[in-house]
Amino acid sequence: MLFLNKFELVQSIISKIMKIPVEKVTLESVKSDFENWDSLNQLNLVMELEANFNVSIPIDEIANIDSVQSILHILNNIHN
Repeated sequence: MLFLNKFELVQSIISKIMKIPVEKVTLESVKSDFENWDSLNQLNLVMELEANFNVSIPIDEIANIDSVQSILHILNNIHN
């Protein structure tokens, strides 16, 4: 597998979960940009992020996931 940077990996995960082309996911993307981003897909997204980044996202942070930026922010805080 090619090495992807954190954004590219998040981008591909969102693309897969939300069933949209990867180029539609940008650093500026927010939850409301994706009609498939509902509570179930929020959980699917969290599980994929946890599996791919080998982290456990704290339950209180899950509610804060509402954009690509928020995902990257949470991942950066977990790794630091």
